[in-house]
Amino acid sequence: MTETKLPISIRPNRRVVNQYLAAICVNIISLSQGTAIGWLSPFLPLLISTNSPLSTGPVTDIQATWIASLLCVGAIFGTVLFGWSADKFGRKFSLCLTALPLIGFWACVAFGTYVEILFVGRILAGLGAAGVFLLVPLYVSEISEDSIRGSLGSFFILFINVGTLVSFVIGTYLSYHITSYILIFLPILFLLCFIRLPETPSHLIRCNKLESAEASLKFLRGYTTSPEDVAQLKEEMTKLMSQIVIRGKDSNDEASIKLADFAPFSVKKAIIIGMVLVALNQLTGCFALINYTAQIFADAGSDLDPNVAAIIVGAIQIAGSYVSTLVVDRLRRKLLYISTALGSAIGLTAMGTHAYLKVMGYDVSAINWIPVASLSWVIFIASVGILPLTFVILSEIVPHKLRSLVGSLCTTFLWVVSFLVVKYFPVVVEVLGMHGCMWTFAGCCLFGLLFNAFFIPETRGKSIDEITLAMESREKK
Repeated sequence: MTETKLPISIRPNRRVVNQYLAAICVNIISLSQGTAIGWLSPFLPLLISTNSPLSTGPVTDIQATWIASLLCVGAIFGTVLFGWSADKFGRKFSLCLTALPLIGFWACVAFGTYVEILFVGRILAGLGAAGVFLLVPLYVSEISEDSIRGSLGSFFILFINVGTLVSFVIGTYLSYHITSYILIFLPILFLLCFIRLPETPSHLIRCNKLESAEASLKFLRGYTTSPEDVAQLKEEMTKLMSQIVIRGKDSNDEASIKLADFAPFSVKKAIIIGMVLVALNQLTGCFALINYTAQIFADAGSDLDPNVAAIIVGAIQIAGSYVSTLVVDRLRRKLLYISTALGSAIGLTAMGTHAYLKVMGYDVSAINWIPVASLSWVIFIASVGILPLTFVILSEIVPHKLRSLVGSLCTTFLWVVSFLVVKYFPVVVEVLGMHGCMWTFAGCCLFGLLFNAFFIPETRGKSIDEITLAMESREKK
């Protein structure tokens, strides 16, 4: 009896192993993007100091804000480019293209001696970020089974966070130029690993490449030539083809998209939900806080070395992202989002309260651990829920036909909000104080809690088609 049960017990592993492999390989570019994001925290203090590696000397405060925010500017324009490319040339080819601007960014850091070269590099990093944030969740959602889609989708933020920590560590212990020489190899590694993986079955079906779609699905699901596997492969292919036909896709691909496709209430609701989610993703303050981690701790008077504090925060961020991969397919999406939004609000409020007491002249030397503890908690709890769930939910609520286009719109909006937050974060701190800024972020977390509770449908364990039909049924009610 043991021998007859063994194949059944190992079957689920065989079914998902290639999906995990594909998700890990595609997220190497997320890791690389994370290093580009995390690069700013350890090196911005160096760039503005008298020891600046630039031949033009220290950068000014205004130039520093542009170095921080130009990544978002590049991403705004890059989202349009990669959104078009994803539908025209495919998800795989477009993902390979994202490696090129990231290689360009590290080349600018390595060999640029003027601040203007850094500006160009940060724009290139933004172009790469546009492709990564749009295409990685899209690719993963299209290759994953419903039962593991949330877990594989949460890899995205996990790898981004690992990359951020890598930059924090390398930037703390290695020189400005050596860091760039090392990290330029990550996008190259991505190309070497990802180039052998297949295009998504959904996109191949849209392009009327049915044999290639079947081969892709066979690889991703680990199907063999056994009669049972052949039957399951045909069943899944039929289901995918029927979903795409139902959503209006044919071999003419994007030519079938019309203005009328946006008329249903469910589509409008999906777009609104997507826009609000990506805005809240940035207005929780995590991206801005990561960019200015070292400076925040220095201004707060923490006893820890700012770069060491940043490394600690980065490690805790990874822990939160890892927890997310474990719980995202076990807990209801709504419960996870609401609880983590509340936890983030509490942490931000504590951090703001510490800053307020300091401004009011109270002796806070005994509680200077609060900024480190509060920010660590916020990064951890946000990485468990509200940050990764933004991209998981966004990839789930949009119909097949409009997924790429709506994803491009929402991702563009994300980078617009991100630019405003990062560029004007120092200005807002001057106007409202660090306490006012933290309390504002906390208020946004509470708004996200209420928005999710009342407006976002539960998506865990449901197919993309079931989620869309559920939203349409709410309209009829």
